[in-house]
Amino acid sequence: MKNLKDVNLVIISGSEKVQNSLRETFIKYGANIVLCGFMNMELVSRLEQNVIADIILVDMDDAYEEDQAAFDYLLDKIELPILFHENTFNNINDANFEHDVLLQEIKKVAIKLADLVNSNKNVNNIEVKPDIGGASVQSSSNGTLEHDENKCVSENTSLGSAVPVITSLASDLNLYKNNIPEQSTNVWVLGASIGGPEAVKIFLSKIPEELPVAFVLAQHLGDGFIPLLAAQLDNLSCFTVKEGIDGDILKHGEVVIVSVEQRMALDSKGKIKFLKENWAGHYKPSIDSVIEDVTNYYQKQSGVIIFSGMGNDGALACQKFSQQYEGKVWAQSSDTCVVSSMPDSVRQANLVSFSGSPEALALEISLQYMTESS
Repeated sequence: MKNLKDVNLVIISGSEKVQNSLRETFIKYGANIVLCGFMNMELVSRLEQNVIADIILVDMDDAYEEDQAAFDYLLDKIELPILFHENTFNNINDANFEHDVLLQEIKKVAIKLADLVNSNKNVNNIEVKPDIGGASVQSSSNGTLEHDENKCVSENTSLGSAVPVITSLASDLNLYKNNIPEQSTNVWVLGASIGGPEAVKIFLSKIPEELPVAFVLAQHLGDGFIPLLAAQLDNLSCFTVKEGIDGDILKHGEVVIVSVEQRMALDSKGKIKFLKENWAGHYKPSIDSVIEDVTNYYQKQSGVIIFSGMGNDGALACQKFSQQYEGKVWAQSSDTCVVSSMPDSVRQANLVSFSGSPEALALEISLQYMTESS
């Protein structure tokens, strides 16, 4: 067990019960709780001006839409490592929740908090150098994490040499992009958990608008954070990012974020529908269920990318997808993840045909479809 002694920890949660429980728990691990409260501008202002902190733990199971300004400010302005966590802490005082599962989860979070403080890596603000072919993995002067792209791509592809190829292919796609059918013919599921929002932001920011693909994002989050995530991603991506709407079809140039509280699926015509049943298992949404629903409909015209996250949600559905349709399963490289157990679980099952940083994954999917279309 990593020691949190002398670590100045900030705890943010939309539940006072969770705040109190986490404060007591991490004090036992030796942490110094310097600030604990709700996500609002008052807390963020105190954090920026008066609090000496090493790291922030944000419980994403309870959030409110009116906190968007504070959430945006926290992501954009506060230069501290941030660990987002979701969908477990509210079970701390639930007698029906398995004690061993919860204890294991808290230990993992404590270990990650200690690792992040010790390495001084800011998981909230990932800096991408303009010269993407020559960056190295290191902690920069302001604590941001910089990636070595050459370690993430395949031996036959380098990011630097491929960028001009994408530029030329994009001009070819402009000739026919208006003829793309209304319903998407290519759909990829993006599965993510802890560290996922940051990775997906980078991935989507590198996707060209002409790409004939729709994305379905299954991100473990508290329900109140979905509108905030959609707004953040929509601001930086050339794709339209929105929450799933009953009766909609998946369209090229769109990212549909799966609902946390409502079980989302596709009907026989590919339209989004919400089921009365809840998500199966501990996670909301279930990445396994989303992958199975999308790939059963789109089959070989679909794919899966597993980003940073804890656990193995998505691994079972990826195995079924690979066996039935020889489907493409990609994963974020371990060295670029906040927590790599989710992508590692599909790699260990020999299901992954490509691994890379978020930038490398964006490049690979761009090259694939833009080359085919040209």
